[in-house]
Amino acid sequence: MSDIVLYSTNVFLKPLIQSRYQADEHYVWCSEDFDSSKLSAYAYGSLVPPSSNPADIYRELQRDVQRKDSHSAKITAQKATLIRLATEWHANGKISLADKDDIIYMVNNASLDHWRPLVYIIPRAVVESRLQVVPVAKRAGFGNEYIIPDLKRCEFDIIEI
Repeated sequence: MSDIVLYSTNVFLKPLIQSRYQADEHYVWCSEDFDSSKLSAYAYGSLVPPSSNPADIYRELQRDVQRKDSHSAKITAQKATLIRLATEWHANGKISLADKDDIIYMVNNASLDHWRPLVYIIPRAVVESRLQVVPVAKRAGFGNEYIIPDLKRCEFDIIEI
């Protein structure tokens, strides 16, 4: 086991949706380091590129929300992901058609403030047995990336920087 905590950056709307429509169970991608760009060039963690680095994701979302960028590529991608998830959850019988429609409405009508970034701080020991290493071919770079498919809300803290 390496680091004590794992980090994930998500938009404010995501935990709200997962709390209400997924029994407060969260699917997250995470990293061992908050900011891979601050690591030694020889550290394995430095190989996590900006698109998977929690600090870079946070900064990009924060900048776009603060500047009221309604054409933000990062926010557009988050919207697409949440709509895709709602559609999958409905197709898999996890939510009703009305719930799917509500999620899509929320995503399409959320204010920019609902897209502000949050950092999840996840104690590694709590999730170690469920932590999945993302195969290198599916990562943005060679640095480690992880998935926790069933993170419970009581297993992580949320902060805003």
